[in-house]
Amino acid sequence: MNSRSSRTWLFILFSLALFAGTSGAIRSLVSYASDWENNNASQVLMIPLISGTLIFFSRKRIFKQVQYDVVPGALLMIAGGALMAFGKTTNLQLNEGDLLAFSVFSILLVWWGGFLLFYGRAAFKTAAFALMFLIFCMPIPSPLMDRAVTVLQHASADVAYVVLKLTGMPIYRDGVIFSLPNMVVEVAPECSGIRSGISLLILTLLTGHVALRTWPKKLALVLAAIPILIFKNGLRISTLSFLAVHVDQRILTSRLHREGGIPFFIVGLLLMYPILRYLIHSELQPPDPPRAIQQEVSL
Repeated sequence: MNSRSSRTWLFILFSLALFAGTSGAIRSLVSYASDWENNNASQVLMIPLISGTLIFFSRKRIFKQVQYDVVPGALLMIAGGALMAFGKTTNLQLNEGDLLAFSVFSILLVWWGGFLLFYGRAAFKTAAFALMFLIFCMPIPSPLMDRAVTVLQHASADVAYVVLKLTGMPIYRDGVIFSLPNMVVEVAPECSGIRSGISLLILTLLTGHVALRTWPKKLALVLAAIPILIFKNGLRISTLSFLAVHVDQRILTSRLHREGGIPFFIVGLLLMYPILRYLIHSELQPPDPPRAIQQEVSL
């Protein structure tokens, strides 16, 4: 067995030992993420598969130069282990999702430390996106989640109000409550579109990583997804409200209301496409020549 194969087997054994030792937390995470009511963890189950796929297809670049990096790897593993010990010995006053986020983060620290120890800084740096992408295995902490839901809820209500006004429908708004003909509609936190927002964020991060080369362009793609998310969610709210007024009020309690987000998610993707295409095209453009060269050419 050559040194590269032995290194790989040692890392596999390390990973299996880590996952076996934290199997209780992992089972709790899978159970929590499988509950459709938990909006802050709907993405969890697919993230390891995505990260593994990214590493597999980039394996030649990632593992081109490997070495044991004991000190930084051990330090990261110790930090993760210390967090695990702290969580087990301290009665943390956290809800289930936040407690799982804490546990998963400590597991990730140990596993990242093991990757760094067995493969070195060069491999870690090359695989950084795929490794850091595993952060999405954590349920989103409730302070961040609650803030995001509130912002999306009110911003979506703003868009829905404007769209309904443009249809000529009589409407009176009080915060997130709309008074419409013969009915009152509340844009509840459940209508914030947070689940599709998480999906769109993950998709734009992956698309930017694969299709774009520079960090400013990748960041621009992610930032562009925010107003598009708000617009498509406001469009969904206004469409359902319009149909409830003019067709049947039961639409607001139907499967179309609960499960009809896919067509509007597709609308969001269609709106993202020209932005992505523009960003890809902008990276293909040659840079402008320096001003001095331009002047020399003009002479």
